[in-house]
Amino acid sequence: MNQTISKYRLLIALLSSISISIIGMLNMIIQSKDSFGIRFYIVIIVIFFLCVIDWLLLFGVDYIKKVYQSNKKTISLLTIGYLVVGVFITFWLIQAGNSFATWLGGDVHIQENYIYRRIFSGIILCIVIYMTNYTFILFEERERIMLENERLLRENLHAKFETLRQQVNPHFLFNSLSTLKTMMHNNVDKAEEYLLRLSDVFRYSLQVIDIEKITLKEELDILEAYCFMLKGRFGENLSIDIQIDQLHFCMYIPPFSLQIIVENCVKHNIVSKDKPLFIKIFSNQAKQITISNNLQPKNSVETSSRVGLANIEKRYQYLSGQHIEIIETPDTFNVIIPLIEAK
Repeated sequence: MNQTISKYRLLIALLSSISISIIGMLNMIIQSKDSFGIRFYIVIIVIFFLCVIDWLLLFGVDYIKKVYQSNKKTISLLTIGYLVVGVFITFWLIQAGNSFATWLGGDVHIQENYIYRRIFSGIILCIVIYMTNYTFILFEERERIMLENERLLRENLHAKFETLRQQVNPHFLFNSLSTLKTMMHNNVDKAEEYLLRLSDVFRYSLQVIDIEKITLKEELDILEAYCFMLKGRFGENLSIDIQIDQLHFCMYIPPFSLQIIVENCVKHNIVSKDKPLFIKIFSNQAKQITISNNLQPKNSVETSSRVGLANIEKRYQYLSGQHIEIIETPDTFNVIIPLIEAK
């Protein structure tokens, strides 16, 4: 794509140089009352080469901006430098053209205030070429943004579909029903509550399928139901500690983000009486949520749809351009997700 764009920019540079030369020629035809001599052709050639040189200068400025990732102050200085150098080259190239025409025997008439005229011509020429290039860059950036948005939209739709599929996958349903069956024999009241929480999770899955982000408070409500189900399955072998600042409740995250991460903690780690799993969920002043667990990986991992953290990462990129952070130490595994500001 970059090679194609470069070819287009070179084509724009060539066409604009020819167009400006033709406009200069027409201006001379309209204003000149005398017959055209060699000076006429030299001026047209000078205008063309001035355009080419100004374009090369502008390409150099754009290259420096891109390579060195210049800030606004540096970009302003580069733009001013381009105008100064462009005017200087215009002045001396016109002077060289007149001298060459005189050397060839042409009748060169030096107008009054020619210095100011040449400076003004140089400024106008540089501005026209700069605006032409800037307009092309805007169209180029617009096309890039449209393609990027289309790609992120496709990935987001795929991620949302995978999220729903993960919540209703047969493995999750099998574990839930197996736990419910055990509870029915041991504690009917607790089994009834477990069934209500299970229905909450599935109902929530259907409600948010078309919603891109929800408040943290809503996510925590459904996480509570999900954690109750996990506790029913693992009992005292699983500890989940949630400490979230209430000031963050009105901020947003993608639906099921916390649940997917907690599910991964359980899926990829040993949860037993000898090795209990401790999961901590807490927020910080940087408007982030950290999900941390002690690291005790299983030798074999339960079958999954292989979305998990990649799913959450794609949705964050689509919604806010933010990224999740994964920090693994010898003892813990930590996932840090940003909170999205309310608009």
